[in-house]
Amino acid sequence: MSQPPVFHPVSADLPFSAAVRYGDLLMLSGQIPFDEEGKPHTGSIEAQTHAVLKAIDATLNGLGSSLEHVIKANVWLADLQDFAAFNAIYRSYFQAGRYPVRSLVQAQLAFKVAVEIEVQAIIPQA
Repeated sequence: MSQPPVFHPVSADLPFSAAVRYGDLLMLSGQIPFDEEGKPHTGSIEAQTHAVLKAIDATLNGLGSSLEHVIKANVWLADLQDFAAFNAIYRSYFQAGRYPVRSLVQAQLAFKVAVEIEVQAIIPQA
């Protein structure tokens, strides 16, 4: 019999988890960019993309994984004109030829940020 999922809540006030682990699979909630003060980031798409991917990497590292083990990414951009600039930063966080599968759509995002990313990753065997 498999183990039940392990939920990692954001807080008692919010009705979702930051991550759920099921076996060796991690599913993270969508991550928006926050600045150094913990407020939604209002900078460039490049700065926001860096902020999101650094936050995702920190969450994955805290749960025994890393960006190297991301297998799927879902991306929401507020403006598709940011596609090339977003890709330039996104590409730098992954090894060439080992990019996760990805979906990307345009959407109106919470807090008027430019990007949101959700990932699924595996936890490598020790």
